[in-house]
Amino acid sequence: MNKKLLNIIMILAAACMVFVAYSAGKNVNTNKLQELTDRQEELQMLNRSSVEKMVVEDGVIYVIGHKSPDSDTVCSAIVYARLLNLLGFEAKAVVAANINNETAYILKEAGIEMPEILYDASGENIFLVDHSEYVQAVDGLIDAHIVGVLDHHGIGSISTGNQVVYEGRPIGSTATIVWLDYLNYGLDVDQTTAYLILCAVLSDTDNLTGATTTQADREAVRILAETAGVADVEDLFAHLHAEKLSYEGMSDEEILFSDYKEYEASGTKFGIGIINAIDEESAAVLAERMKEALPSGFTARDVDLMYASVNIRENGEKIDYVVPVNELSETILKNAFPDYDECDGTAYIYRTNSMGRKTVFVPGLTEYLGAHPHE
Repeated sequence: MNKKLLNIIMILAAACMVFVAYSAGKNVNTNKLQELTDRQEELQMLNRSSVEKMVVEDGVIYVIGHKSPDSDTVCSAIVYARLLNLLGFEAKAVVAANINNETAYILKEAGIEMPEILYDASGENIFLVDHSEYVQAVDGLIDAHIVGVLDHHGIGSISTGNQVVYEGRPIGSTATIVWLDYLNYGLDVDQTTAYLILCAVLSDTDNLTGATTTQADREAVRILAETAGVADVEDLFAHLHAEKLSYEGMSDEEILFSDYKEYEASGTKFGIGIINAIDEESAAVLAERMKEALPSGFTARDVDLMYASVNIRENGEKIDYVVPVNELSETILKNAFPDYDECDGTAYIYRTNSMGRKTVFVPGLTEYLGAHPHE
């Protein structure tokens, strides 16, 4: 055999070995990919099985958020009811009261009617979203059959005698948790569902700037914007923010209770209403109006303390004008949060230390009332 022929044979042999190795590697990669796909489907079915044993009595499951419903609580109820329907349950989204201007805008843009108001939960199957406090919940919840709770706040006062679906995460928006459940259960997220979740996350995280925002919230916005067909997220948030700042057609008391929640700590009940302002000038005006509205609102509610917190953002900084309803509320505010920047005679103004309701105001009052339960 001449040297030239031998070289050709060696080259062909090497090429065959490369091809065989490539084919084997390709098969390995294909098998690995199929294995991962099969494993993902298996995990999704396992996740679904964790919901299958939800204890439901005869009748529909009402999925509902807290009183003074905001966009996160309403949109989460709608998209989670859809999730339950996809899993084979009979579920329906409802609200505990009329919705605000921002939420009305979202639903209008999505082509969805406002869910009907459930006035009394007594005897009904109830799945709670965005809260776990009796004082924040629809009337009659104490006599309802609670089947589940989905929330991103602290653990509240809700208790049940039966097993429930319970999912609580330290995350920016309840709607993000719902989105993660769609992924974990292997369920499709259609365009309308994506839009509702996207708007809820943007609203509750203040366009991903809130202190509780997580990477999951950011990914939800990135992925859902594409699914929802939203090319400009900043423009969408600008519209949402404008609607949130609009209190057109609302009385001062309606403004006070438009984003209002009640809590209980160490036997003391307290309520906090959040009001949004454009700048410090409008914040001061709204604080004055809330000072006038607080007494009648306080009389109408079964609480010991009440506050209106007017919030603004300027140059990336959050500023809070906190208005106490009476002397006791004021004393406890000053004792629990002494690091305010100034008091203008109406509101205690926190510039250096912002008073986020989830992150500072409620935890701080809860801790103080625990240490001073009889004040």
